[in-house]
Amino acid sequence: MSSTSVSVVVPRRPGDSLSLAELERYLETTGLTFEVLVPEGEELGPALRRGVSDAKGQVIVIADPTLPYPVSAIGAAVAMIEAGTTDVLFGSTETDYVAPRFLRWLLVPALPDRTIQLAAFTNVAAKIVVGESRLLDGGCELELAYLANKYGFRVEHLVVHARGRARSFGALGGLAPAMKIRIANRRHAYRAARRCPVCFSSQVWTCAQIPGNVVRACRRCKCRYLNQFADDEGTHPVRRVLRAHSASALPSYESHSAPARERTSQRRFHWLRRQLPSRARVLEVGVRDGSFGALAAHDYEYVGIDPASAAARHARTRGLEVYCASLSSFVNVGPAFEAITLFHIFENMADPHDALGRIKDLVKPGGVLFLSTFDTEGLIYLFSERKRMTQNFRTHLILYSRSALIELLEHSGFEIIDIGPDFEYRDHRFLRHWTASHHPIAAPFVRALLTMLPDPMIVSTGSIRIVARRRSGSPLNVRPIRSVEPTHAR
Repeated sequence: MSSTSVSVVVPRRPGDSLSLAELERYLETTGLTFEVLVPEGEELGPALRRGVSDAKGQVIVIADPTLPYPVSAIGAAVAMIEAGTTDVLFGSTETDYVAPRFLRWLLVPALPDRTIQLAAFTNVAAKIVVGESRLLDGGCELELAYLANKYGFRVEHLVVHARGRARSFGALGGLAPAMKIRIANRRHAYRAARRCPVCFSSQVWTCAQIPGNVVRACRRCKCRYLNQFADDEGTHPVRRVLRAHSASALPSYESHSAPARERTSQRRFHWLRRQLPSRARVLEVGVRDGSFGALAAHDYEYVGIDPASAAARHARTRGLEVYCASLSSFVNVGPAFEAITLFHIFENMADPHDALGRIKDLVKPGGVLFLSTFDTEGLIYLFSERKRMTQNFRTHLILYSRSALIELLEHSGFEIIDIGPDFEYRDHRFLRHWTASHHPIAAPFVRALLTMLPDPMIVSTGSIRIVARRRSGSPLNVRPIRSVEPTHAR
């Protein structure tokens, strides 16, 4: 297997001393295929862009010509990039480095340490981030960090023990380049970021970094979505052979008690019955434990689909007609459905426009879509977003705002009938555990209060429920925008 190729770019200005011999000796001991590029110039920005454009390595490192830090720091930076831990890495002399508050407010939260010049990139990240930079000298590192956030690259810091070095930009000196960066972005001097998969806006930025991924946010529609995800919905085969299983275990993702799930399903069934006449044909996308289907099958012609084979098998043990299939691969052999339900399933679909187009094909004109999902504009989500960011995206791909869902449904050929908060039931055991882990001070009071309340009890989870009816005419077609520029991340 070939070794990793590394390009070390050492921008040199007139009068800078070079310490390349020690660097080359160290790189020879690592077994890496390396090249050292020394672009010269009066200003740092053009020298960096010239050096990165000539670099051919899989990992590109930007180092200080005086090497005020151990050369092993370059090896550590290469190791982090090579391991896939991050796409962009900045050196820092502090363990928990935090840039000045007003610079983080003007630009992005993750900024480089102004006392050290050490950065590492994947080849793709370097070509895009450095290639799109515009500044000539002071504050180039700020521009690189801003562009890394704009284009959805993961940014991390590496603690380096360095000797004293003059600051590339001071706390107040960084104000001028920060304003230049914001003005350049306002005037569209930088290439637009990948569009939002919901509203196709390019006004997106990285709002959080979670293990193994980056969460992007859209300023226009207020949605949150993962930067990288695989759309493998269509890879699951349609299984229509009903097999006998003596013991079917409950799907592992069900964290709430059976009574709580049953009560939630009853509430959703009553909601459905108010909108739909009896004996209608109903399709449930994502059957989970089959509790809703068991209720709906008594009054309606019920069909369920779920890409998880364990969930589909468990629902079949309750006598339901359930197929192991995704929405895109499901083939309807009967008449069109009068209603389709998606309870916290729409967030798991990689392409909402294609999903709604498929739903429109399955439901008859005048048919109803029942949808429940998180609301990123709700107070509960806004107050708990930072604490629950990783949990929210453990299984979800896109989190929608109320306004984005309304616009998305109307553009896809549906008209909104009803919209409101979605309440669910939670058992006392879950509430005690949640309170103890998130608010330990209030845990004794909550335990005492729960003894006086019913178990399970109804709570608000920050979700909304939407009822939409399919229009008979053709939808407003916004999908051709995708032919101009792909919406999904790299």
